Amino acid sequence: MSQSDELTQPADTMQERTGESGVKMWFLITANRWIVTGVLSLAMFGLVVLFNVVGPTNVQRILGSQEVGNVFGSVIIAVVTGVSLILAIAQLVLSEQMGPLGEKQDEMRDQIEFRDNVEKRIDDDVSPAAPSAFLRTLIGAVSSQARTFKDLVEDNDNDVDTYALVEYAESIIDHGETVGEELENTTFGSFEVIMPVLDYNYSWKIVAGRRLKAEYAGSITEEAEEALEELIGSLRFFAPAREYFKMVYFQWEINNIARGVLYASIPSLAIAAYMILAFDPHQVSGYTLALHNRYLFVGLVYTVSLLPFTVVLAYILRIVTVTQRTLALGPFILRETQRESEFD
Repeated sequence: MSQSDELTQPADTMQERTGESGVKMWFLITANRWIVTGVLSLAMFGLVVLFNVVGPTNVQRILGSQEVGNVFGSVIIAVVTGVSLILAIAQLVLSEQMGPLGEKQDEMRDQIEFRDNVEKRIDDDVSPAAPSAFLRTLIGAVSSQARTFKDLVEDNDNDVDTYALVEYAESIIDHGETVGEELENTTFGSFEVIMPVLDYNYSWKIVAGRRLKAEYAGSITEEAEEALEELIGSLRFFAPAREYFKMVYFQWEINNIARGVLYASIPSLAIAAYMILAFDPHQVSGYTLALHNRYLFVGLVYTVSLLPFTVVLAYILRIVTVTQRTLALGPFILRETQRESEFD
């Protein structure tokens, strides 16, 4: 293995590392969830219209009063069941915030101990309290240690090619500056705090650093080896910090899901009740683009009545996507784009 090939620097963003399109990443992760809800609703309505166009239909027979009542009766059952399930999940999340005093003391002790350990690494008496500022400070400390390591390597008197070491340090510095700028002026609760953290590929940095440490053992000064070990040690703090804030963010998102479903369920149930009790399909006549207005109206109302479901789907898409991207904790790389061949 040549020193010039032992580092295959992955891209700085999760989108580039996975090779997925910007539109897909926008839809799954970065877009406002209410916009995604609207997109899903439009897609559902479009499919309803498409099936009417390509499939054999009889609008006069299908959209009788009894058929419409049966359809929206099922909607009421589904919405009530779904709302009850979401509220049960929200109560489960709430129950995690409750517990005996001793358990809360242990949790508080763990958090204080972790902050103390981080403060020793960042050489600061008190680390920031805001999640975005805390993560930005930790990344800044890693970048500062990378600069120290780079300077020590460049001053190495031994006749050793240190290009890979310098490249490794520079990649950490450059990426840390980019992520730090993205975290600046962000507020917890918005996905703007989580997205830059997902881009920060600490796993690769740890694995590559350990590989270089073993490769150059005895070839660089003792001070440089100690600086590299300190750099790797600081990177190890990023994993638990990210996982903790990710867990808290998921709890925040579940509360948003519950709130969104409650907001959408009231008009959904009201619309379904109207369609069962008072709607007369024979009062809707005429055609639009060769489609019967009766079918278009019922399809549109049906799509709106399913808003609680589409709200849940929009939020769950983001949660499961983020979870899939962050399954491994520590120096394990699961993505196919970062195979072992990148290090061998």
